[in-house]
Amino acid sequence: MQSGMTFLIDSNVVIAAEPFNGQLESRHPVVSQFMRLAGEHDHKVYVHPATRDDLLETKDERHRAQNLAAYEKYPALEEISVPLEVLAQFPSPPKPNDERDARILAALHIGAVHFLVTDDARMRKRASRLGHELRTLTPGEAASQLAAWHPKAPPPPPSVEELKTYALDVSQRIFDDLRADYSPQFDDWMSTVRAESAKRRAWVIRTSDGTYEALAIVKMSDDHPLVVGAHAVKLSTFKVSDSAAGRRLGELMLKAVLRWAANEPGRPGEMFVEVDSKKTRMLDFLTDFGFNFVATKPGKPDEHIYLKVLDPPAGSTLDGLAFHVAHGPPAIRTGQPIFIVPITPEWYVDLFPDATVMGASGVAVLPGTYTSLKPHGNAIRKAYLCKSPTKEVPPGATLLFYRSQGGKKGDGAVVAVGVAERSRRSEDPIETIELSFKRTVYSADDVAGLHEDGAPVLTILFRHDRFLVPPWSLPELRANRVVKSWPQSIVRLRDKEGIAWVEAKLEESH
Repeated sequence: MQSGMTFLIDSNVVIAAEPFNGQLESRHPVVSQFMRLAGEHDHKVYVHPATRDDLLETKDERHRAQNLAAYEKYPALEEISVPLEVLAQFPSPPKPNDERDARILAALHIGAVHFLVTDDARMRKRASRLGHELRTLTPGEAASQLAAWHPKAPPPPPSVEELKTYALDVSQRIFDDLRADYSPQFDDWMSTVRAESAKRRAWVIRTSDGTYEALAIVKMSDDHPLVVGAHAVKLSTFKVSDSAAGRRLGELMLKAVLRWAANEPGRPGEMFVEVDSKKTRMLDFLTDFGFNFVATKPGKPDEHIYLKVLDPPAGSTLDGLAFHVAHGPPAIRTGQPIFIVPITPEWYVDLFPDATVMGASGVAVLPGTYTSLKPHGNAIRKAYLCKSPTKEVPPGATLLFYRSQGGKKGDGAVVAVGVAERSRRSEDPIETIELSFKRTVYSADDVAGLHEDGAPVLTILFRHDRFLVPPWSLPELRANRVVKSWPQSIVRLRDKEGIAWVEAKLEESH
């Protein structure tokens, strides 16, 4: 199978790859890692003539000369005419920088390269509107995913640790930005956070040496930002270290926060967060997981308030996927197609490293123990690849992941639930790579193995909704008309009694 892929980098990535005047850009480590991995494994990195035009705009003469010299290190794509659908993503008439961005997006749009690597939030949004969200990567995503694509004994994966707020180590570097944001009231604010440990929850993700890589703090009940006299959960702090870029620690941390919310009795039905409007990546992240802009903070127009409705309203008309995004995880809409998806113990461990129970026997995983070494084991948004003859799994479908028994007889069970985003069945390994690369825990060898006999491979992009504790065992599934025997391939549940039982059980486990 062809495993060599092509990446187009924009001017910001070119600049970050090179130190200037003895100074390194903050993105230099992840850009360097991406470049090194691409070179080691014969992937091609290209630049575009539009990037050279952009670098010519550098005001400092010495910096401009260095940037142009850096550009010349890479092979350049040929210029092409910009399709009308690409131009339509930009204002009319476009500014010079818009024209340059359009030329770069055109190369991705026509398939001149497999992936675009950029830190430009507007570029990523425009690529997404053109249908290329899965082929547009930040440098951190590109580096982390290439590391998973070509695994070598990476460091142990992270786990989320819940702490009492009074136990937080405020000398950690991750608090530096918070000090700047809260200055000069940081110490007073932190004293309040510590003193209110009974009213707040905190989570951290540490490196092996104890350094905080991610931090979240929740105030379990605060004044509602819109409704006088009402209350809401406040996500008061949510931060991931720049050094963790691309490893999906934000999703891993958000899972922990939302799992807490799903199981916290008496908590308010909505959660809000206040975010500086300049932090576009954080705003995009929140929107992807169901937080919606509702207002600006009174007296602070740059502070935007984003709200997520945790408890679905009665009579919601949202489709299955929109319902899950708006209110979950966990949140499953009834009336959606239901598919049973068999998964081997090996792939279950990689895809769901934070599982609490492994099978019907009830064998438990120690809290905080993770066994996957790949970034997307941390994620809410995942990809599952298989050789099932199923042609399509529609968006919004409920996925019941049936972990096969492995070496322990009778241990097969439905252990995890997901919601489908999209699917595609293809004989072309490059199509499989393009669809799944940004989310996959599969390596190049894994994908090659799936495609080696030329048979089609089904790729399912989905969002992890929840784990089932206790799992649904095979005898229980059979007794309730969900399956007749252990599933050997993806199968859609069509029995009305089985569907009713599944939906009732999911409602119970919410």
